[in-house]
Amino acid sequence: MTKEGRPRRYDLSPLPDFAHPEVALMAAALDELRARVIDQIDDLSDGALACVPDGLAFSTGVLVAHMIWAEMGWIRRATGLDAPADMRERLDPLGRALPAGEPVSAELSVAELVTYCRRLRDEQTLPALSQVTDIEAAIPDPNRPTTVRGILMHLIWHWTYHSGQVGLMRDLCNMDEYRWTFGKMGKGE
Repeated sequence: MTKEGRPRRYDLSPLPDFAHPEVALMAAALDELRARVIDQIDDLSDGALACVPDGLAFSTGVLVAHMIWAEMGWIRRATGLDAPADMRERLDPLGRALPAGEPVSAELSVAELVTYCRRLRDEQTLPALSQVTDIEAAIPDPNRPTTVRGILMHLIWHWTYHSGQVGLMRDLCNMDEYRWTFGKMGKGE
């Protein structure tokens, strides 16, 4: 059975109740990208989520866990607000293994990952970003100095890049088809 994918959206509106309008718009972009990834995985079986395609060292589930883990760390770095402890404990080993190139497996369910995506948004990302008043605030680090804007741009890139990988991994694991849709370029849902 072919799943009709989430249509594209180019008309994002800034989220309400944010101290900085550009941060509000970037948070809306993160929301859209997160919704797209959820759309790509919410119909999968837990077995399909755990499939490791030939030539890779990780599953779709581990990749999505890495995406959540990375956002937890970058939002903490930008704002000082940490993600809930249970999420950090569960996702930290998976998130660290992927960029290190270590083979990793995880017993994650689709429901668990979708819940983590939503909790990340509601319990860390939006509360933290809604308080940001200076998008150019320096984030000191001897290895990777940046700004709040730099972190948000990286997170948008990160979710976009890995979303494409999730789509390819669906194909590589011979999961049910996912039909990429373009839809109208106007207002989305």
